[in-house]
Amino acid sequence: MTFFTSTINSKEIGSTIASSFSNTSVNEPFKNEFDQWSYALGVSLGNYASNLFLDQSKLGVYLRKDVFLSGIKDSILFKSKLSSKMVSQILNKLEKKLSILEDNIENKILKKNAIEGEKYAEKILVTKHAKRSSTGLVFLIKREGKGLSPNKNDIVTVNYIGTLTNGQEFDNSYKRGKPLSFPLNSVILGWQEGLKYIKEGGRIELIIPPSLAYGTKGVSGIPGNSTLIFDVELINVQPSSR
Repeated sequence: MTFFTSTINSKEIGSTIASSFSNTSVNEPFKNEFDQWSYALGVSLGNYASNLFLDQSKLGVYLRKDVFLSGIKDSILFKSKLSSKMVSQILNKLEKKLSILEDNIENKILKKNAIEGEKYAEKILVTKHAKRSSTGLVFLIKREGKGLSPNKNDIVTVNYIGTLTNGQEFDNSYKRGKPLSFPLNSVILGWQEGLKYIKEGGRIELIIPPSLAYGTKGVSGIPGNSTLIFDVELINVQPSSR
């Protein structure tokens, strides 16, 4: 959890701290190794604090940089106006506040993603005459195929393109130049259901709701509550013992 925020940058922090604690200008050459270490430590602290400030500002929390620097100075000089217990209590209160703000923002994003996903699915149902199953999966069979139809225990080989509802592509086996093979029961539920509607040589478009994909958590490159669009070509089915 982050505790500080401001538009202050790391160079400003380092400069201010140095001028507060020393008569030596930061623009002058360092007199010795101890000065270099001292300044480098200040820069490191400034870089860390700068990132925290940026995170805080995104949540609408703006703390005063001059008071922040005053707290650092007082602590280093052993003149803190707050006891260790009071500091812990105050920061715990701040952490709870930030947690609430983060949850509020996340919930708004999740709601927005869910609404956009449903709107996209409804559009496809109308414009492309796709079908929706009882699970909520929307699918459009582009080519049924003539070979085997997979069950969940089979190994399938596919080419596919995966996008979000805004058109952003997050995966593409064609660009990698190699189809992907995997046990069908090892992937998301939307794939497990959707590929059963076609046979080898078939092609299908899947509009997968978050309940059949990655839910509210999401994964890297896929936000929580995202509806996923896959254009899948089923190349081969390697049957398991059925």
